[in-house]
Amino acid sequence: MKKILLLFLILTVFACKDKKLTEAQQIVGEWVGKEIHIPDNVLCAVMGKDTTPDACLALMDAEYKVLLYVDSSGCSSCRLKLSQWETLMSESDSLFHGNVSFLFFFQPKSKKELSILFRNEKFKYPVFIDMKNAVNRLNRFPGKPEYQCFLLDKNNKVQMIGNPSASPKIWALYKQVISGQTQEGAVPVTSVSMSSTEIKLNDLQKNKKSVATFTLKNTGNQPLLISGVNASCGCTKPVWDRQPVAPGKETTVTLEIQPEDVGFFHKTVQVHCNTEKGVITLVLTGEVKE
Repeated sequence: MKKILLLFLILTVFACKDKKLTEAQQIVGEWVGKEIHIPDNVLCAVMGKDTTPDACLALMDAEYKVLLYVDSSGCSSCRLKLSQWETLMSESDSLFHGNVSFLFFFQPKSKKELSILFRNEKFKYPVFIDMKNAVNRLNRFPGKPEYQCFLLDKNNKVQMIGNPSASPKIWALYKQVISGQTQEGAVPVTSVSMSSTEIKLNDLQKNKKSVATFTLKNTGNQPLLISGVNASCGCTKPVWDRQPVAPGKETTVTLEIQPEDVGFFHKTVQVHCNTEKGVITLVLTGEVKE
């Protein structure tokens, strides 16, 4: 019964079109309950530098594990979304007290380029640099990136498939499975009030940084959990407190803007959180000058 329910939850995420539904059915049917084999002797690194094997071996003992595989194709920085993964890991630690670990397996074209990315993003979590693609050769993962992330139990058996850094809905389902709550709505919702969801900036200049800050107040009875903040362009960088916000307390989302062109400026930012709608849209406007 549990597997049937998990299958239903996963399909509700992926079933946008009939073709995609059929594909998801086949992949879920094959992978849910299947054991993922973890290779030995894969380089363990932190910030691109080799570290002790114990740093990564300790990750294997968690009650649940999120395993992400990233191959050498495409734009690694675009696909990794390291800042969003940091948000998920911080929330996971708050909710599950270290009972969830994250296994990042990277098969890069260049170890040096990947190391530079980790240093630039200040990503300090241990990762596996799998130059020989051992984890994929052992398991033969599905070919599409959206099916190359797995929630595993203590015995490395697949409980769910899908990348939670790409979808708050998938992350919500991961949390339901980890917490043992598999009914829709098991993650409690709260409410948020804001004085304004739009800010007009009067000091915008091309290639110069400006800052806008939005304040959110948790007006509900449950902790406010911000699972991600996504900007509509790379010129807008969001910064926010990744810890749960208690009822009655406030938190801020700060947006650092560095416009690349002169003229009218209009950007949107989506704050994904556990409110009834699941997302709050923020708007930035202004006139960019030289």
